[in-house]
Amino acid sequence: MKYSIVILNYNVKHFVDACLQSLQDTIAGKDAEIIVADNASTDGSRSFFKNKYPNVKFLWFEQNYGFAKAYNKAVAHAQGKYLLILNPDTLVSENLLDKLQNFADNHPDFGIIGGKMIDGTGNFLPESKRGIPTPLTALGKLTKLSKILNFKPFNQYYAPHLTPDQSGEVPILTGAFMFIKRKTYIDAGGFDERYFMYGEDIDLSYTILQSGKKNYYLSKAKIIHFKGESSQKDKAYLTNFFNTTFQFYRKHFRSFPPQEFLMKIFFKIWLLLHKKKKKKKMKISYNSICFAGQKKHFALIKKHFPQATHIDRIPNDIKPKNLIIFDTSLFKFSQIIETMENNPAYYRFYFPTSKTLLGSDYKDQIGSILQV
Repeated sequence: MKYSIVILNYNVKHFVDACLQSLQDTIAGKDAEIIVADNASTDGSRSFFKNKYPNVKFLWFEQNYGFAKAYNKAVAHAQGKYLLILNPDTLVSENLLDKLQNFADNHPDFGIIGGKMIDGTGNFLPESKRGIPTPLTALGKLTKLSKILNFKPFNQYYAPHLTPDQSGEVPILTGAFMFIKRKTYIDAGGFDERYFMYGEDIDLSYTILQSGKKNYYLSKAKIIHFKGESSQKDKAYLTNFFNTTFQFYRKHFRSFPPQEFLMKIFFKIWLLLHKKKKKKKMKISYNSICFAGQKKHFALIKKHFPQATHIDRIPNDIKPKNLIIFDTSLFKFSQIIETMENNPAYYRFYFPTSKTLLGSDYKDQIGSILQV
């Protein structure tokens, strides 16, 4: 087998369902398998997916193993020469594997290939490409010192040597979207299971770099990543992010206790002074709502969006405050992604087989799900 696409589910069945629907065109005609590993979800995922995707291998774990261990267990079942590791809250284009494979064939030294991620409004997600998170780099990112001190090492977290539309070498790629040979993954030991949360992808990227291979950001390989649930930056997240940075640094670099001590003191003082404002739920006002899709599906959309209009093509003139609802049975995701990139606005994705609307109106919003 050539490709194994591996997805981890934990109580996000509707996102996994949408991701799997988007993947059907991606794997069409290819020697590929899809593996969904479930971390003991309690949202009825097992009954929801029963007999729904006969071409998907589901692994139902009896406990929540966390990110790293669950992926390692799933990869142990994979048969493909190449792995495509995806977050569940992603939507992919039908030509994604072709673009990744073509780049891999022309770069035999590759370790991991990542790609361009956009959020639910079409905006670029900077974590698509990253630098090595030294403590000073991580500190610059967390405290936003990188915007004040715009020089190395404070501003290196998002690999600024490449623009979003440039492809090239980057040190670190995100676990939400990784293309890697299964042998390379196994030889590197997979994701380090000692990381509690966050950092596994950073560690794997750096471990592979140390083996002599190169990691690449491929701007033409594009996916939609809602990511809202993973971006709630509360105190626990900030503390865990900082601790993970030092865990990574101690593992791969020579520890310097005085520096760690001073930086921890600085971080704790900053955390005490940093009064996190609760994010208010943004009230979005759409100037217009357009359903771009098959006429037979419009009646259902109209029930929930009475002011919606209908067309059966990609809209020509999309304004920033327009809401566009794409019928995924009419358009390819490559068309949808290109439209979103060129016209940042508000978007929803309608999946007729499950009668589900998915979307997100800003990058820190947990993706919304509406059963129509």
